[in-house]
Amino acid sequence: MRPARFSACLISLLWMVASVTAAQTARLTQKVSIEGTVYDPKGRVVPGARVTLLYAMSQLEERTTDAQGHFRFDNLDAGTYAVLGNSPGFNELRSDIELKAGENRKIDLKLELSAVQERVVVSAAPGGAVSSQIGSSVSVIPKHEIEDRGAQFVSEVLRGLPGVEINQTLGRGGLTSAFIRGGNSNYNLIMLDGIPLNDFGGGFDLSPLLTSGVQQVEVIRGPESALYGMNAVAGVINIVTDHGDGPPHFSFFGEGGSLYTWRLGTSGAGLTHGFNWAYSLSRLDTNGMVANDDYRNQSSTVSLGYSQSPRRKFNFHFTGTAANAGTPGPFGSDPDSLFPGIDTVSRQNQNLFGYQGNYTEQFSSRFQQVTTVSVSTDRFSFTSPFGDSFSNNTRIVANTRSEISISSKDVLVAGFEYDRDQFKNTFVDDPDGAPFTLPRNTYAFFAENRWTAGSRWFINAGLRVDDIQTGTLPEDPNAGRPFIPSNTVVQVDPRISAAYLARRSDADGFFGGTRIHASFGTGIRPPDGFELAFTDNPRLKPERSISYDAGVEQRMAQGKAVLDTTFFYNRFKDQIVTTGDFPNLSTFQSANLARSRAWGLENSFRVRPFRSLEIAGSYTWLNTEILALDGATEAQFPFAVGQPLLRRPHNSAGWNVTWIHGRLMLNTNGSIRGAVLDIEPNDGSFACTLELPCLFRNKGYVLANAGFAYRLVRGIDIYGRLNNLANQRYEEAFGFPALRLNFLAGVQMDLPSRTARNY
Repeated sequence: MRPARFSACLISLLWMVASVTAAQTARLTQKVSIEGTVYDPKGRVVPGARVTLLYAMSQLEERTTDAQGHFRFDNLDAGTYAVLGNSPGFNELRSDIELKAGENRKIDLKLELSAVQERVVVSAAPGGAVSSQIGSSVSVIPKHEIEDRGAQFVSEVLRGLPGVEINQTLGRGGLTSAFIRGGNSNYNLIMLDGIPLNDFGGGFDLSPLLTSGVQQVEVIRGPESALYGMNAVAGVINIVTDHGDGPPHFSFFGEGGSLYTWRLGTSGAGLTHGFNWAYSLSRLDTNGMVANDDYRNQSSTVSLGYSQSPRRKFNFHFTGTAANAGTPGPFGSDPDSLFPGIDTVSRQNQNLFGYQGNYTEQFSSRFQQVTTVSVSTDRFSFTSPFGDSFSNNTRIVANTRSEISISSKDVLVAGFEYDRDQFKNTFVDDPDGAPFTLPRNTYAFFAENRWTAGSRWFINAGLRVDDIQTGTLPEDPNAGRPFIPSNTVVQVDPRISAAYLARRSDADGFFGGTRIHASFGTGIRPPDGFELAFTDNPRLKPERSISYDAGVEQRMAQGKAVLDTTFFYNRFKDQIVTTGDFPNLSTFQSANLARSRAWGLENSFRVRPFRSLEIAGSYTWLNTEILALDGATEAQFPFAVGQPLLRRPHNSAGWNVTWIHGRLMLNTNGSIRGAVLDIEPNDGSFACTLELPCLFRNKGYVLANAGFAYRLVRGIDIYGRLNNLANQRYEEAFGFPALRLNFLAGVQMDLPSRTARNY
């Protein structure tokens, strides 16, 4: 399907639906408003609480309560709304608020103690969706939990989540990968404020992402290519930074610890006369464990917004990271027989930047148009004993979508997206030995319908069609690559998810009872730059996945405890492998022949018996299996059919416990990983022979951390953290020793203090 046809279909569809919607709503000329006060269970007002207005399952607006706990939403059309109130440890969701033309309604919220925070998950659907109304498996880590953990990096927040395995080489700044539900590390879409950060072909190193200025981290497990297109094969990780609301407020912190580690930072946010702003600045330095293991990270985020009226909004987001790291190489395990020792020369510089502009025109409560343009660049330069090299990745995404509320129970989202991906690398060159830019253009049309059947069923169904066009590759005789002409692949990705409230114990929200959830979808990952550059295959296809899951969430004790068990199954196909050992399967150097699967159980629980104590834990049982190549009974050497996938533990678990007493907060968190199959870290499978194996058993470990925070006076806290309490010697990646026992201590100052928690 050509781009012109996509545009024509989209414009026609949106024009027809918008015309009908405009005609239906033209008569509603009298605006309505909702206001109220947020109270805690003891009847005290709650300043700084987040109040979200929803219409047809989607977020419409958000406010922060003032010093008197008051909120207000103005200039609304008549209709049926929902209001969600949030404060750490407390919720209330008021649904089915029907407002007639000209009506002004007062709705007071009395927050109830809850183990689960009802939140709007931005990445789960266009416009966001409330967590209990999502059929997909979602984890949301809010700001207060990130702070309780004392996490410096986003990867530390992800540890211990159900279905998520984090693998890091060495300490701070080491290559950090995420494996979700057994998928490869390049099967995850990584976003920051909706800006896609993945490199060409899906890979992304999580190590430079700090927690400074982060409001919440969202993880969706399962393929989301129907919503996001390429790279969302096994899951989506979206980092949401602070945005401006309320009067101006600022935060400053400084900390230091083992290995000459120190970190400084500041953040702030505010809202004035329709202009909202937020920023964060931070710098982290550490000497590391050995020579050439030092690391420096300078990061910043900026969020700006302007609303001329409640109907017209403009937002801009920026993120930037400059990181410099030594790479001492794999010096662990058995250095005398396997590894060359510490590399004192190799270093890496990384510059990661992202920009996004977003414009929303809300014609009525029933119809709005959202247009977004984002640009991300990820550029590396390397120094090594073999010479200098570089790798540059650029991605431009332009997206426009219409969000049409057919009724208060049904919303249709449809849109068009253009994606430009570019890759340039020292080792990918033309016949003259000069690096060249490899382009990829994608034109996509997507549509999704979200329907609430009664008050118990929440159904999302979506479809996306991607027209992926890869540019030409010049001939390179040194790499054995002939001239490869441009090619086009059309991919159709569906998804459907459903949540059903089988039993509920309240009239408005969902704080007790049983929720059944399930989802089905497909995912796609186009080849990366090296897979395209080092093949003679002009028809190399994207890798694909098909996945489904189903689970039961049981909330007990009026929402103070929740238990969730989910079964999942992923099948990965068309995976790219070299074909040297199987010339009968393909005449090309590489082809889409490999297959694998992963299935298992995710179990999680969260208990909040009273306000001062929160206990959470998870356990994942994962079974992964390498399948035979298409057309063969064997797998690619050195792997064997039935063997588990690399670095995917059969058993893993995590926990997080927070206790607050007056001014004191105590926290312990950690993760447990069973043994995994791992690979020789220098040359990988290329070093394998029958006489010299390259696959090894990497033993499991228990990583336990503990920390505290103490409020000296209002607005000033001191804190400390001990990592790897047991001083355990272990390697997440074979050959790369992890940090032993280490500590951090610091102070944070908030001006003015906005913290609603009692410590």
